[in-house]
Amino acid sequence: MDPIVINGEAGGETDFANQAVYPPEYEGHISQLLIRRQQIKDRAASLAKVIHKDYKGKRPVLLCVLKGSNPFFQNLCEALQDLRQGFYTEYIRVSSYEGTQSTKKLMISGGIKYENVEGKDVILIEDIVDTGTTLLQLIPILKEEAKPLSIEVCTLLARQFATPPKSQAKYVGFLIPSAAFVIGYGLDYNEWGRDLQDIWVISQKGIECLK
Repeated sequence: MDPIVINGEAGGETDFANQAVYPPEYEGHISQLLIRRQQIKDRAASLAKVIHKDYKGKRPVLLCVLKGSNPFFQNLCEALQDLRQGFYTEYIRVSSYEGTQSTKKLMISGGIKYENVEGKDVILIEDIVDTGTTLLQLIPILKEEAKPLSIEVCTLLARQFATPPKSQAKYVGFLIPSAAFVIGYGLDYNEWGRDLQDIWVISQKGIECLK
């Protein structure tokens, strides 16, 4: 299934953006509504159908990469339940960002029990695949420590780059512009933005003020 491509204006209907609900402290700190909550839920349902087809008769481990992917993870779980698809759940906390910059250094802090993953099919649930650096480091660690039967990646977002990222996801919700730094629906900027119900582009003022 091909991802839905979001250009610089897609998803940001003026009428809907004017009616969008968000905490007042974000006023001026978000510049453009990129993807609406209902679009994400609909896309999760579509991805779930593909995953169900690929894993019918199996019980994959849905490995949620905290914190950012949690809302999308919940959407995906609900959609798979509706399809009567069995699965296990595990959680892992991983980070390679400080502010808007990727540190290129992976930090893993708890969550997963490797013995619960050993010998099973694993689907990593991500919020966004950027340069692919995080996956490039994380997947070998999981293969070495957890020894899963297989590993695939399902991500809500991926960036549009002229050069493909170092590691790519099999299941992708939306492709977004490479220059857009987004927050909302679990994605954050220094912990700001996780409470937004839609995905927004953070403004320059937001980058400066929400440090």
